[in-house]
Amino acid sequence: MGAAAALVSSALWAFTSVLLASQSGRLRPLMMSAIRSLTASLMLIGLLIATDGLVQLKEMTFVTGVSMMGSGIIGQAVGDTLYINALGYLGVSRTFPITNSAYPFITFVLAVLLLGESVTWTLPIGGALIVAGITWIVLEQRRAAAEAELHVELVRGVIFAVAAAAAWATATIWLRGQQGDLDALGAASLRIPAASAAVWATIAMTRGRGEQPLRTVTRRGIAVVSAAGVLGTGLGSILFIYAVGEIGAAKTAFLTTSAPVFALPMGVILLSEKINARTLLGTAVTIAGIWLVLL
Repeated sequence: MGAAAALVSSALWAFTSVLLASQSGRLRPLMMSAIRSLTASLMLIGLLIATDGLVQLKEMTFVTGVSMMGSGIIGQAVGDTLYINALGYLGVSRTFPITNSAYPFITFVLAVLLLGESVTWTLPIGGALIVAGITWIVLEQRRAAAEAELHVELVRGVIFAVAAAAAWATATIWLRGQQGDLDALGAASLRIPAASAAVWATIAMTRGRGEQPLRTVTRRGIAVVSAAGVLGTGLGSILFIYAVGEIGAAKTAFLTTSAPVFALPMGVILLSEKINARTLLGTAVTIAGIWLVLL
């Protein structure tokens, strides 16, 4: 069940990424994070109350509570905002392979060092394939941008994508190590609202300092981002936390790398993004490396 939860969470995140990318020219990344984290928070709190889950919050330790909120801020508030920035620079078809290759590799390394998870002989081979796949995808992006005159800022996009992966990895390890007796809904009900509060506080502190976080706001845009919040940030987080508790941080991170399989065709169909054989081959090499690391 843990593996299935991770795969469904991955598919939801892929669809969410396409929704967010469709609004990248209308809402700024910080505001998109704020809207979707708020809608997800309302959903999670409502579910917690409806299922009498408030009792477990009263019984948790102080360290567990602080850790869940901290991991939420790092993962959702920081990591997701960095990821949305990357989407605007690189698009779904290339941001996903980069983040979903770097994230599980970083998570695995941290899980070994900090949580004592085992190391297999396939780790260096798989790691080399992951690096090769990421490099292939990035170089292909450079070539495609030069030939098709695409609006791509490669360096910034890659920096944002890798930084997002590092933030997610840190949050996952923190979640795994300090969840305590909280179930998936209880943990999510602390993580997401804390992230939402951090994002809204950042918006409040930066108001009036240069450009506003909003671009062209429409009801449709807000509705799309809100749907991304409910599906990806809300439901996806519950499934992800459940998977981490059932099968561990590293294995969950690896399974969520199936997201590019969902995201690439979604980007082509819904956003008219272009992919070619080189991009697909780079993704295949990366995924092969991840599965070798998982063995």
